[in-house]
Amino acid sequence: MNRPILLAAAIATIALIGAGSAFAVEGTQDFPDVHALSSASRADVQRAARDLAVPHDEASLAPQPGSALSREQVVAETHEALELGLIGSNAGAYRAPTPAQLDAIHTAGQHPASGTASQGAE
Repeated sequence: MNRPILLAAAIATIALIGAGSAFAVEGTQDFPDVHALSSASRADVQRAARDLAVPHDEASLAPQPGSALSREQVVAETHEALELGLIGSNAGAYRAPTPAQLDAIHTAGQHPASGTASQGAE
């Protein structure tokens, strides 16, 4: 009769020790203390805010698109890079493109409807 009680007590003890270790992480984040003072005056900051036309309900301006290429051009260049084997499923490998391959990718982006230009690029 003592054996099942001891077994249950041992299991409960092990469970409590395991559960206690889950809460052993410190609850604060390790951010460095920031004690930097701005060198700009209040008038400078207000002038910059007026010049940038930042809306009062937003903290910053809306992000601007980083590319001037159309969606079709990007798709054509991506397909060309895939056909040349420069990009693919192996994220650990990087093949630097040759100047001829870069030219073929650029040509494919300039003429997205004409197909690929990889026939003479390798």
